[in-house]
Formats: sequence, C-alpha cells, structure tokens
Amino acid sequence: MQWTNEIEITIGKVPSLNAFYSSKHWIFRKKEKDKWKAEIDRELAGYDLGEYTTAKIHIRCNYRYDVDNSIMVAKFVCDSLVDLGFIPDDSPKHVQEIKLLADKEITKDTAIVKISLR
Repeated sequence: MQWTNEIEITIGKVPSLNAFYSSKHWIFRKKEKDKWKAEIDRELAGYDLGEYTTAKIHIRCNYRYDVDNSIMVAKFVCDSLVDLGFIPDDSPKHVQEIKLLADKEITKDTAIVKISLR
C-alpha cells in the first residue's frame, strides 16, 4: 500500500528528555507539553485530515543534545497526530516507524519533521 500523504513541519527547540524529566515538577512538564503541542497543532492545522491508519515519522534535528535526548519532539508530534484525529492512537499498530537523526545542516535549535501517512 502506498503512503498517501506527506507532511513536513518545522518545530523549535523542545526540551531534552533529561530536562523534561530531571527533578522537574509535573506542572512544569504539563506546561512544556501544552506549549509544544500547541506549536505542533498550529503547524498541522494547514493540512487536511484524511482517513489515515498509520504513520511514519522522520525527524532531523539540530538541537545541541545527544540525539536520544531529542526524542521529546517525537512524543509531542505523536500526541498531536492522535489528538487532532490524523491517526487513531500512537500504538505500534498506527505509528510504525520513528527515525531521529542529528543534522547540523539545518537551522540551529530546530527540527524538521516529515510525517508519512496512509
């Protein structure tokens, strides 16, 4: 089956996994999640919803974190895809692939997220 829609969005510097969970109060985490989900939601608002069941997400980021600490951008994108109704949920049945790459060629403190849907 072909991938029927591709979306590309650019996101600013989300908190690192370490910063998000290291001795921060849950209120801080909730505010950060809400802030970044709102930015992602705005980016996705320009795209039509379809009847999609699966997604692949490829992320290139130029944060100054270890690449594994950049994973929060994937979490926030998955949450937005579900909350906005692009996919039913973010289980392995619906999110089949997440690739996270460090890319010094893109603008510093940004991530470019390519979402393939079918």
